[in-house]
Amino acid sequence: MKIFAIYFVNIKKNEIDKVWTLEAKDMLFKEDKANFKTSTNCWICRKDFEEDEVRVRDHCRFTGKYRGAAHQKCNALFRKPKFVPVFFHNLSGYDAHLFVKNLNSMGEGNIDCIPNTEEKYISFSKRIQDEEGKLKYKLRFLDSFKFMASSLDKLVNNLKPKHFENVKKHFDVNFDMLLRKGVFP
Repeated sequence: MKIFAIYFVNIKKNEIDKVWTLEAKDMLFKEDKANFKTSTNCWICRKDFEEDEVRVRDHCRFTGKYRGAAHQKCNALFRKPKFVPVFFHNLSGYDAHLFVKNLNSMGEGNIDCIPNTEEKYISFSKRIQDEEGKLKYKLRFLDSFKFMASSLDKLVNNLKPKHFENVKKHFDVNFDMLLRKGVFP
């Protein structure tokens, strides 16, 4: 479990760090400029612009892509999230306490925990810090079973193969095996 916890967090941390450190590029195209000029309401709060209000061009802080015209205040309050949700199915029913102990042994960053009992957790978060010890973001581990109280086998059987487009992109080789229970390639 320790090796899995360390491996998992390092993989996720590397993937998230790539996105978190992307520099936003100015990606305002002709149609975006036209959209900005003709916009009558804020895309964030959906309220109409007043005549004397300052409008700004809101963009994604990760990619730089233009999202729409916004009130200056709405744009200022629209920030990068400080946590990344990580879902495990039936996490609290499994050995989450072992996972937490192993995350803690990784050193950097504290773990915040919402316990149900000493061995069962509602949620826990691993703080990921920069070189100076400042919080960059948290990996927040959640139990998807709390939202979908059924086995993964039953949940998968409720879907048709066409609903697994993203899974096919990454696991095209043994795709059929991924949809069956108890098969390990």
